[in-house]
Amino acid sequence: MTITPSIQPYACKDEHVNSHVDRRKDIPPRGEAFVIVLANHKGGVTKTTSTANLGAMLAEAGRRVLIVDCDPQANLSEAFGWTDQLPGERLEDLLAHPDAARRYVAPVALQPDVASELEWRQRLRIIPCTDALADIAADLPHAVGNGYETRLRDVLEPLLGEFEFVLLDTPPGLGNLPGMAILAADGLLIPALAADLDVRGAGKLYDLVESEVPGLRILGVLIAASERRWRVTRDAAARIDADEMRLLPIHVPRSVRVASAPRYRAPTAALEPDSIVSHAYRQLAHHLLKELDR
Repeated sequence: MTITPSIQPYACKDEHVNSHVDRRKDIPPRGEAFVIVLANHKGGVTKTTSTANLGAMLAEAGRRVLIVDCDPQANLSEAFGWTDQLPGERLEDLLAHPDAARRYVAPVALQPDVASELEWRQRLRIIPCTDALADIAADLPHAVGNGYETRLRDVLEPLLGEFEFVLLDTPPGLGNLPGMAILAADGLLIPALAADLDVRGAGKLYDLVESEVPGLRILGVLIAASERRWRVTRDAAARIDADEMRLLPIHVPRSVRVASAPRYRAPTAALEPDSIVSHAYRQLAHHLLKELDR
């Protein structure tokens, strides 16, 4: 695999890498929000689904939550009805003009005509994106130069005092956007399916963060969209344990209703709060609240 300059800070062990890792320590303490990046080397592992539903369940638990779509596919944005037809600034606008973040007010994630009865809907906010994010991210190394790796952190900085949690949904791989999200985060959550390639992708990221970004707290690997009774699920859990990765005690079951949720512009946790999937993400939210003492 060819390693492009944009991901060298996160994939190579040299002085250039260490300079980027050390930069985390030089950034002053920030507001009260705890920033969690949901990432995996591999795509299609429920990162977006987990971001949406975990965010909803944290809001249900009384926390002020900001979810950020860092993936140019914009699946998280579209899952909440934030198509490019709606007005408002997107993440790409803030990355291109970071001063705008100081006056930016993150909108309510759910559209006005969706789940209006939910008590917690005002507590869940979003920074959406469009596919234009890919061009902006690709141009940052040239437009900004040294220090572009912390541009997302700079954008989030003025907003952190307004929230208790910020969740970053990322594209697969370790390009500019996942790299910036990792450097902007306090904790890492790795969603994975119970499949060899997904667990392998989780392991690559787990090892990389342990060795290159020691200041990032690894919250664990979340096995989702699988059944406990499946042998492949048990095998995946055993491999995660054997590889000395931290496996979260919550298991998110498979549900065909999850795939259809975006057409209703809301996550399963909002549409079916009593479903087994919602219950699993509720358990995950409370587990993290307890572990992080929040």
